[in-house]
Amino acid sequence: MPIRPFLPVVLAALSSAAATAEASAEATGGFWADGDLLLKTSLYTRHYSDDPRHNNDQRMINLEWIAGPDYGPTWTDRAFAHAPQTRWLIGGAGFRNSFGQQSTYLYGGFRRELTGGEHTSTYIKLTGGLLHGYRGEFRDKIPFNQLGIAPAILPAIGVDYRRMNFELIPFGKAGLMVNIGLHTR
Repeated sequence: MPIRPFLPVVLAALSSAAATAEASAEATGGFWADGDLLLKTSLYTRHYSDDPRHNNDQRMINLEWIAGPDYGPTWTDRAFAHAPQTRWLIGGAGFRNSFGQQSTYLYGGFRRELTGGEHTSTYIKLTGGLLHGYRGEFRDKIPFNQLGIAPAILPAIGVDYRRMNFELIPFGKAGLMVNIGLHTR
């Protein structure tokens, strides 16, 4: 079932956690106060192959910090001069991998705003980090995982509507995931 019955409960809990994190960030000031906390979960996953062992229910919880507009990487401003804004981000996700094993992805990256309106904006995003959780017979299903931790790079395209976030993430040659989230600001 693509939309799980627990999704409203998860979003309510994430909203409460986001409000607490936002209050804490405003109290500390600087880099953290100018940013935005994004809490997400997986809404839909589809693998490209029909391997019956593939898990399409990731049960992902993702926490992502997006730096304020004054802290974006300047080299991307030159590369994407037509777009309005680039922002650094860091995050972490816990999820069930393609074979049902509990996994973790810790990452950093940036997102580049493509369009921006009063209530809606679109963006592209690129993250890179470390992926842990492919074990046993599935250890070799991701490249460079000899030590149980592998590098990963994930592109994404997303839409923000008010405080809601929707994101499409292709994960290599394996499949794609649709996420839904909530911004603190």
